[in-house]
Amino acid sequence: MYFSGKTEEKRHRCYSCKEELVFETKVGRRDMCPNCGAYLHSCFNCEHHDKNVHNECKENQGEFIRDRTEGNFCLYFSFKAIGETGSSQSDEAKSKLDALFGGTSTTSSSKPSLNDFNFSPKTDDDARARLDALFKK
Repeated sequence: MYFSGKTEEKRHRCYSCKEELVFETKVGRRDMCPNCGAYLHSCFNCEHHDKNVHNECKENQGEFIRDRTEGNFCLYFSFKAIGETGSSQSDEAKSKLDALFGGTSTTSSSKPSLNDFNFSPKTDDDARARLDALFKK
């Protein structure tokens, strides 16, 4: 097996402005995004951050961080990488959910959606027609 010596660089994105970032050194505690000024060494940029787990961190040895937007001294910080498509895992998951549940899907559906209805019917007949359309089989 031939090794060219060239390693694939991970791509990163600011949690706040979603701007793709390029840096050659380790991110320091007080480093800020050049685009929006958000701290880069913060929980929201870390691959261990998960709002659905205890203390919002998948690393169970990490200390509790009160303000997750501030730069911190967490020893387990690892900058969250984005994939080849330029989107993070959470962005990809959200797009799959939108497609599954009819959010921003590109497929057309014959079922009526909330966007098809004006929420203030003018007459009783208009309201009845909307109700019939909603429960149409």
